[in-house]
Amino acid sequence: MPRRGEKAQVRGQVKSRYATDCGRGFPVKEKSFDAFDFLVVAFLNIGQYERGRSGEDGMKPVEFYTLSNDFSREHHNTRSSWQQVLLRKLQQEIKPFRDEAGFELIAEAPGVEKPTRRP
Repeated sequence: MPRRGEKAQVRGQVKSRYATDCGRGFPVKEKSFDAFDFLVVAFLNIGQYERGRSGEDGMKPVEFYTLSNDFSREHHNTRSSWQQVLLRKLQQEIKPFRDEAGFELIAEAPGVEKPTRRP
């Protein structure tokens, strides 16, 4: 049972893109926004595939971004049947949500203090 100021659960959804040269967008149907609090997108960056490339070149380190539901809704494009969250032009805006910094947002969301061990 959560204490006052704590949440019983934090819901997450994960999306991934494998290509390093992907468009930095990923599909999210509008109806699924009620199913998560945070969306983690993993850019796996395993190689370049656009314009007939084989994927053998262009490998980069994996990037994780933890986006709030509100941020994801704000950048959701419903104009096509794909319904995507588009991040291509938001690289500076999403920097604070990258890797460990983004995961910390999920850890803080329930309102539970970080466990510590007494010496």
